[in-house]
Amino acid sequence: MKPERVAKLVARWVRLYTRGLPAPTARRRIDEIDADLHDHIAHERSQGTSDRRIGLGIASRMARGLAADASWRGQRAKATTAYRSAVCVAIATAFFLFWLVGAVGLIGTEGDRADMMYGGVLAVGILGAIVARFQPRGTARAFGMARVLVAMALVQALIAVIALIAGKHEAAVTSVAELVGLNAMFVALFAGSAWLFRHAARKHAPADAKPRD
Repeated sequence: MKPERVAKLVARWVRLYTRGLPAPTARRRIDEIDADLHDHIAHERSQGTSDRRIGLGIASRMARGLAADASWRGQRAKATTAYRSAVCVAIATAFFLFWLVGAVGLIGTEGDRADMMYGGVLAVGILGAIVARFQPRGTARAFGMARVLVAMALVQALIAVIALIAGKHEAAVTSVAELVGLNAMFVALFAGSAWLFRHAARKHAPADAKPRD
């Protein structure tokens, strides 16, 4: 996997979360990230790091920064709410997870059938989102989505445990630290999105509460 491919994915994400902002602000952020990625790739290659490791490193940095990116956007766009930030982080994390699985694989080598287990994470998210849409707007829907994201985090963690039990960490291209670290990163992101949904629910609660007699 070429690091430049991952860098292009990061560039698309930056353009997505800067959309609608004043042009100078968006351009400054895009140029800043592009320059940082270029320097990062050049430095790692000068150290003899393999392209796969560089690509995974960039992917890891992107995933860890999703919440910070949503927060950055929220500080510059007053219309952004905790609920919208939660949706943004959840969708970006799910998309990134399955892009990474398809590009390099998280379990064993690329194309390992064990990676199909991650389809369970997406299935939980889709079914949960459908159920949540039938709930009233506001507190109920936000709490419902929080539970969905917690469930996704639990499924992600369960897959990592299954992979370790199956001995997938013994493959030459991976290790216990890499397998656990990457999955833990996604668990943290899904859990972070769940926290944002709960935060949104608490903000809605006063408006949703019925007045006492």
